Amino acid sequence: MALVTVLIIGCGVAGPVLAVLLKRKGYTPIVFEKVKQLGDVGASLMLMPNGLKVLNLVGVTAEIEKESLPLERFLDCSSDGEVLGFSEEPKSFKGKYGQHAMGVKRTGLNLKLKDMLIDLGIDLREGWELEDIEEKEDAVTAYFKGGRSVTGAFLIGSDGIKAASRRILLKNKGTGEGLPLFSGLTQTAGLSSTPQAMKGKPYMRNFYGEGVHMITYPVSSDVTSWALTLPEETGSEASWGLITAEEMDERKRKLLAHLELWNDTAPAKLIQSAARMIKFGLFDRDEMRPDQWHTSRCVLVGDAAHPTSPHLGQGANQALEDCYHLSHSLPDLDPEDDGQRILAELKQRLPAIFEAYAEKRQPRTSALVKGARTQGQMRVVTAGPEACKKRNEKVASAWKDTDAVAAKYEGLCQEPFQLVS
Repeated sequence: MALVTVLIIGCGVAGPVLAVLLKRKGYTPIVFEKVKQLGDVGASLMLMPNGLKVLNLVGVTAEIEKESLPLERFLDCSSDGEVLGFSEEPKSFKGKYGQHAMGVKRTGLNLKLKDMLIDLGIDLREGWELEDIEEKEDAVTAYFKGGRSVTGAFLIGSDGIKAASRRILLKNKGTGEGLPLFSGLTQTAGLSSTPQAMKGKPYMRNFYGEGVHMITYPVSSDVTSWALTLPEETGSEASWGLITAEEMDERKRKLLAHLELWNDTAPAKLIQSAARMIKFGLFDRDEMRPDQWHTSRCVLVGDAAHPTSPHLGQGANQALEDCYHLSHSLPDLDPEDDGQRILAELKQRLPAIFEAYAEKRQPRTSALVKGARTQGQMRVVTAGPEACKKRNEKVASAWKDTDAVAAKYEGLCQEPFQLVS
């Protein structure tokens, strides 16, 4: 059988998972990553059962469980220490959906997925930065910096929130991509030693202050991930770059100034003990219609298709849902079958497969992107104490309807497939 080569752009979370799922179906994936060597990037990810179910398909979830802590509670507090609401719904996730919810270090997950590719003999090419895409009737060619090019049967863009694949596809469609709009919010994130008051309590905590919001959750038994959102006049687009050592003290001072009057000292201790931090602006991007997710030979997944702000913690989880649905929509290849017949069949079927995938996924991801945007706007209030009080009352009220809380997580966690008991 002739090789059916799939060009996968990006070696973050979605790219490696897709490569493994497609290799199992008989395809020959090649993963391209613009960074010359994957290293220490970002802070953390919150993996919910919907994402972990997909990672379990490629054998990664068990490794994550060895290092992380399953969440036991969601807990929301005001800056003066008042408990606004809580839920122990996470304790039920494993029984209901087959997986826990767990925070993970982004770098650790990325390197696990990279090692998985290497162990399986999947071609990974680091330092290959996409410049252009040329589609023909029966193939697609990706062009990279340095004059290099590779041709395959089809291409999957999974290169994240600043995707070159999205920009090129839109350009080739004659649409173009407008500039992202700065939301007026920046987020600073870090990993720190878990304060004593938080140890043995694997909770996802939200802290609501005036003009500031902070979220924390454990990524191991002794390390907590945190992110603090502030309104600022300018922000640099998300690059996941580290704050330099020279900037660290000044950034900590600025963050701690917003927490001076807080009764709970644990958030300040997290900031003080952080050995590394990243800062990035939060940007809104135009929503893409389903027909913009694909062409006849190219298709987008994850943040390349539906870039989102981090306020719902569903970016990576939705990318993994994309991987499941796209891989399942592509036909299995029979090694005994005639290669030319397979290629001819793919030529006829790919446009419809990509269209159906985009039509299925776009409404769900669109709703979650809008939900994340609404959460960000609600969390950071700058209009004074009375506005903060109303915000806190709204947060508290949402936790009181336990049926609605359970239904919310049911809608997230039962996807992308339900386990058969």
